Amino acid sequence: MPDAQPHQIAAMTNETNKAGFKANDHRGAYLEWYDTPPKEVANGGCMILISGGSYMSCCDVDLINLWRETFTKQGFQCVNFVYRTPRPEGLPIYQSAWEDGQRAVRLVRSQARKRGYDPNKIGTVSMSAGSHLALMLATSSTIPAYTPIDALDSLPCNIIMPL
Repeated sequence: MPDAQPHQIAAMTNETNKAGFKANDHRGAYLEWYDTPPKEVANGGCMILISGGSYMSCCDVDLINLWRETFTKQGFQCVNFVYRTPRPEGLPIYQSAWEDGQRAVRLVRSQARKRGYDPNKIGTVSMSAGSHLALMLATSSTIPAYTPIDALDSLPCNIIMPL
């Protein structure tokens, strides 16, 4: 992704707090896919779970687990999105997370058929800085956060906000 900065990592705080954590192994944003919801409750939607942490860390580990349990029971495919933190230097505080977020939504959309949900039923649940990021993803999907990298960037990166 563009705007990579050597002080940034993409890891939840439960990862960074482990003995032997190696920052160089965690430079790129990633998606953590959870189990598919049971067929009898599957609703064709996917929820991207976005942690907060003031754009300084992805720290809402327990909340991510609660959201995963709650939304999986409601029939959503869930995926945890871990973006680069801390804040980039010389750029808006959200810039690298926004870039990672647009790419993440495109990756989630690209997996819809394989994972059994509707590519037009992608929403988010979030906290703190993650909510700011979710709002940017919901309202600014037509504004590119970065120059396209490959064919994946031709997919739309819009989300819906479930009621």
